[in-house]
Amino acid sequence: MSEYQTEASCDKHAPCHCPNSEQEECSHSMAEEMMGFVKCAKHDLLKDKMKKLLEAKIGKRLDEVASVAVDAILAKMEHKIVQKHACEQYEDDLMEAWKK
Repeated sequence: MSEYQTEASCDKHAPCHCPNSEQEECSHSMAEEMMGFVKCAKHDLLKDKMKKLLEAKIGKRLDEVASVAVDAILAKMEHKIVQKHACEQYEDDLMEAWKK
């Protein structure tokens, strides 16, 4: 990796920054920039291939894990909704009691 941060995050929209410089952006060659893009593309391709292999090898197990996680978050959200309604009802009842 060069001194430029072109591959660190593989963020194609972020400008490269020169180290130890007050400049916002630096000028480096198109070749260096293209090399950073190629490295990012390679990382993206590798991640895609890994995803396919994981799906083939343990996809069903991950489906079950995902299902458990989704069920848990939905139950938690439902609990929060019920709790919020209970708090609102408490506030309404309290205001009614003070009005009497």
